Amino acid sequence: MDLGPLALSVALIALVWWGPGWLLGEALGIRRILLPAVAPLIGVGALASIGAIGHLAGMAWNALTVAITVLVLAAVLFGVRVAVRRRRAAADPAPFFGRWGYRGAWLTLAAGILAGGVVAATSWTVGTEGLLGINQDWDIPWHANMIRLIAENQVWDPSIAGNFAYYDTNIADAPIRSYPIAFHAMLALVWPVTGVALPTFLNVFVVLMMAVQLPLSTVALGLVVTRRPVALAAAAAVSGWFTVYPFDLLWRGPLIPFFAGMLLVGPFCLLAVRAALGRLWLWVPAIAFGAVALIAVHPSLAFVVAPILVFWFIALLVRRRLAAVVPALVLAAGAVLAAVLGLPIIQQMLKEAERVSKQVWAADTDRMGAIQNILLLHHGSTPQPILSAMVGLGVLALLVRPKMWWYLAPVLAYAFLSAYTMGSNSTLFASLTAPFYDDQWRIFGILVMLLVPLAGLGVAQLAEAVGWAVRRFCSQRGRRAQGERTTAAAHAASSATPVAVLATAAVVLLLAGVVARPYFAENAARIEINTKVDGATLSTAEVRLLTHIADYVPQDATVLNDSCNGSVWMYALGNRMPMIRHFEILPTNRQLLVLQKLPELATDSQARAAAAELGIEYVYIADGTIRAWDEPKPGLTHPDQIPFLKLLARDGNAAVYKLDWDSLPGGRAQLEARAGDRHQIGDVPGILLNSDPDGIAPLGRIC
Repeated sequence: MDLGPLALSVALIALVWWGPGWLLGEALGIRRILLPAVAPLIGVGALASIGAIGHLAGMAWNALTVAITVLVLAAVLFGVRVAVRRRRAAADPAPFFGRWGYRGAWLTLAAGILAGGVVAATSWTVGTEGLLGINQDWDIPWHANMIRLIAENQVWDPSIAGNFAYYDTNIADAPIRSYPIAFHAMLALVWPVTGVALPTFLNVFVVLMMAVQLPLSTVALGLVVTRRPVALAAAAAVSGWFTVYPFDLLWRGPLIPFFAGMLLVGPFCLLAVRAALGRLWLWVPAIAFGAVALIAVHPSLAFVVAPILVFWFIALLVRRRLAAVVPALVLAAGAVLAAVLGLPIIQQMLKEAERVSKQVWAADTDRMGAIQNILLLHHGSTPQPILSAMVGLGVLALLVRPKMWWYLAPVLAYAFLSAYTMGSNSTLFASLTAPFYDDQWRIFGILVMLLVPLAGLGVAQLAEAVGWAVRRFCSQRGRRAQGERTTAAAHAASSATPVAVLATAAVVLLLAGVVARPYFAENAARIEINTKVDGATLSTAEVRLLTHIADYVPQDATVLNDSCNGSVWMYALGNRMPMIRHFEILPTNRQLLVLQKLPELATDSQARAAAAELGIEYVYIADGTIRAWDEPKPGLTHPDQIPFLKLLARDGNAAVYKLDWDSLPGGRAQLEARAGDRHQIGDVPGILLNSDPDGIAPLGRIC
């Protein structure tokens, strides 16, 4: 891959990820030191609010209109801030690290962030074969298709997913009617100008998240628990060591939007806590944007931040009692404003609540196995006892500090749900796991995300114990030398403490890193499980043919395909629409009929009428499969033996054919007569509303 498009992709992703939120954060007066972590949260929420409300007003979703809207919004918020500050002087910000600060604390934190980012990004880059591999699993073509769809259509509308997936049936009855698109819409603003293919673009997005946002988000979550610089730096440094989070979320699926949303959890908690404790009413819009971001990227994330903030507030209420009223009002104001801004999104997501709640994943171990997974921090991967020891020390450090006890509640809650989903098929608590598709991988990932700050706290606790020993030794030496502790001796003891703590933490992390090198290799290997340049679902030959399919297929054509192979990438890679557009989309009865009886179009009038209604003129054949047990659809097994199919192009295991309607009974007139039933929605061919909708075939699944 050329470095120019790669560098442009990195720059534009960074711009759209950090830029809008940074601008709005500056307008609201949010402390600049917080913005690297919280700017994406504010920006994603603001973009989602602009998109949802702008769609109702008919606003086009493109870089120019969005940029202008963000600038206007920033100007308005800045004007409000100036007006409020004229009446009331701003309070001096409290020291960022409180009593734990020391000279060089920021350098310590920066070193931890840098170290953690390098490890995580390296593992991802190696696992994706230098960012060029394409994940061969379930979710990724859907996300790539959504990005192109929104970029081409320039509409921010979650319901576009239903028209994309189930254009041939009654959308109101379709399994997918809406889909959270905030992640896709954000990237759709910049992808078209990067010049890179969507699979590579998504790999670049993830590597940037690994390198920067993952350690920053870890620090943000850690700041809700402690302000110790060493603990925060250590947590950031090891944030890319854990397999369960983030790597197990990215080798299967991959669950890129969910991962991006999880990166916003820590910043949201930090923003909400800082605003509440500081009684910062001007930050209420930022809280609201943050809440909208979580719901718009993945609604389940609301069920992650809720227990964290609820238990934090209970602890605050116990300590401060009536003094907790104003912080509660700040959070309540943010929630109300978020409900107003996010109402169109919430309404769309409620359409999908029933579908999501019906998802069930079978347990993959027994209860003892699930507990072992949690204790050793692995899920079908190598146990990670080094990290378990760090987390264990962190739990001990937390237990001796009553002010931190509240954090155990969300940790224990997700530990229980993790054990429940991994080790049991019971439906007793299904309502608690439903927002996460009952997916143990997601729930266990959330638990590990909550544990990472405790690993940093454990390292800090060990280092502080050494620092205490050094201080005690220096004090005793001073007493022996002069009979009493002099000022100079006391100064020597206190100055030795930060050095001893930092040196100990560095040594512990270095030794742990040496021992944990197999973890890094395992993380890369996990990504390599499904990410291949030449894979079983999508081969190199298929990628070439799909990338250039526009040379053979016109823009408004629908291509007959088997959705269990790489053809579902057709739109993302080549800007042409396959008949079935994702692995899990169930065909309509007439789609299934054509897939089964394509060779019989000349003799079967029903199959021929179905093909005409669907507008099928081209056929794509490939022998890759999403699952090893999938078999080709009966009508697509011997295309070269079908006389009315004309080969247009072949590359390796993939081929494109043209259906010769003139050689079929009724001729091309039959095809053209049914074209009026398909009504295009928006600017993208293939996003249709059929005036003669068909029912969905009675299949449990197609792949």
